[in-house]
Amino acid sequence: MKIAIIANLRKDGIKTLIPYFIDLLVKEDIEAILDEELCQIFGNRYNNSPVDTLFNDINMIVSFGGDGTILHTAHISAGTGIPILGVNLGKVGFLAEISPEEIDTVPKRIKSGDYEILNRMAFSAETSCLQRYFALNDVVIDRNTDTRILNLTISVDGDYAGELSADGLIISTPTGSTAHSMAAGGPLVMPDCTVFVLTPICPHSLTIRPMIIEGSCEIRLRVANGSGRMAVDGQSFIDVPEGCEVILKRNNESVKVARFRDKTYFDILHTRLRWGVGLKMKNA
Repeated sequence: MKIAIIANLRKDGIKTLIPYFIDLLVKEDIEAILDEELCQIFGNRYNNSPVDTLFNDINMIVSFGGDGTILHTAHISAGTGIPILGVNLGKVGFLAEISPEEIDTVPKRIKSGDYEILNRMAFSAETSCLQRYFALNDVVIDRNTDTRILNLTISVDGDYAGELSADGLIISTPTGSTAHSMAAGGPLVMPDCTVFVLTPICPHSLTIRPMIIEGSCEIRLRVANGSGRMAVDGQSFIDVPEGCEVILKRNNESVKVARFRDKTYFDILHTRLRWGVGLKMKNA
């Protein structure tokens, strides 16, 4: 069995945690291949590979960092179908569910198959300039440095849906519903759903509210007035000038995320977001 390791070099404890984890893997006869960037810390002490060959014959990817590291991992491994297991070294860690305190049990549980694979919806964002981007969390179109309000025309499967005047619009997957979309007032959506969530940012109308759209639909957004910017998973930032159109489509291939069987979606909501936690839930 072979595991690829991706890590955020800026996180505290990486220099000691990675060697410790690799030693645990060796005891279980699991081979570890490190992201080439980790060579900046460990040199040639461990097997490593550049990104273009890192995922060859790999059974699982373990990502050390926060949710941003998971998103980065999903981007560079897109299309491989390799499941990603996240170790949370960040603040919230909604995608990276494993805490550092649980690291001792991870290699044995991986080897024994004590985990489930969740298929997370992803989508593409293509501009009228024929640039195409991959998104697991969300695409945000906002007014960039323009002080004027942004006007967007929205269509769904070719049908005119309406015009939005706002500071911007968040288009998220169920995975991304607990991120920027939630902060802007959008709904929480269970991750195994296949839908788009459209959440306006400070809309200039009391009647505009978040909307859920079936994931098989094609969504087109055109900047009718103003100068916008598109942020894709917080990883890529693209200028979207007036008249530019953005086409959003669900990807045929989902992103596979590994989760240990003793953790549920609601466990994570309770412990990480404190959703629905009452005084009686002392252990949440």
